[in-house]
Amino acid sequence: MTRFRLPKPHRRVWYQSIFWLGYFLLAWLSSSTYVEDYKSSLWCVLLSFPLLMMAGYWHLLITVRRYLLVGRMTGFWLNLLGGLIVFGLLGRCINYLFFYPNYYPEGLQKPLLYWPKILTESLEIHLVAGLFIAIELARHALQQQQLSDTYRREKLAAEYRLLQSQVQPHFLFNTLNNLTSVSLRQPAQMPRLLQRLAGLLSYQLHESHRPVVPLAKEISYLSDYIALEQLRYGDRLDVQTNFDELTALDNLMIPPLLLLPFVENAFKHGAARTETDCWIQLHVSRCVDRLVFSVENSVPDTEPYPEASGLGLTNLRKRLDILFPGQYELVTLPEDSLFLAVLKFNVN
Repeated sequence: MTRFRLPKPHRRVWYQSIFWLGYFLLAWLSSSTYVEDYKSSLWCVLLSFPLLMMAGYWHLLITVRRYLLVGRMTGFWLNLLGGLIVFGLLGRCINYLFFYPNYYPEGLQKPLLYWPKILTESLEIHLVAGLFIAIELARHALQQQQLSDTYRREKLAAEYRLLQSQVQPHFLFNTLNNLTSVSLRQPAQMPRLLQRLAGLLSYQLHESHRPVVPLAKEISYLSDYIALEQLRYGDRLDVQTNFDELTALDNLMIPPLLLLPFVENAFKHGAARTETDCWIQLHVSRCVDRLVFSVENSVPDTEPYPEASGLGLTNLRKRLDILFPGQYELVTLPEDSLFLAVLKFNVN
């Protein structure tokens, strides 16, 4: 069922109306209970109520919004001081001319311009106006915080979609390079390569835009990618995985294409840089509430592993910052003749 929400201007009027109505009832009932005269209390509240609202909106719209919130402090202090004097005088005049003659004759013993009483009237008015302004500012600050949170989430979502979309052309670039190499050296392998590529593209088309996918599907995708690469390198490449042992992890959900950059880098900076025998080891496990994915590969002795990880791992770090802020570990350890990368992130 669709939740009913008033438009923002109407909601603002509604909240303010609730405040003023609540204050009106509270002032009337509390004063009438004290003096045991509901009629005179009602008359007193009705006389002062328009002035209270005038003071509240004057200071909210002029003193606070036009001067205080924009840093115009001279105008702020002048308006505040002027409001204290003007609304104090108006409150004194209303009571002196309309309320005292009928309900409190003793109040006429003091002159109209009796400053202690004017100050008291002003403080009473501005206490109510100050409470009204404080509630309005708090509501406005909460609304702005909600808008800021919404904007931040939308910005992160847009950035994440951009980073995720960059995975696909990066993958295609690497794969097409592989196809070119195989077509020249082993043209008979091309039908099998194209079949594998069709499966990979189908996964990217139908699954990669989902927020999460089953770990089993992601592992199946990686297995197809590895099989495609192995057709290129043949027997000189030894790839070992524990993917067949992951039956206990089938119910886990992870973001799609999150593990691919590790595998791509292992081939790009390991097997692709040597003409001799090479190896890659991939391992996935769960440690309490964290998924651990490690990739270890051989590298040529004569060519050190590059410090820069390239577009794949750079984008991966940015995606992880968005998906798991402060809740992941990504470690890369280049050593003699091998390179190790380990990713740990929280899963449910």
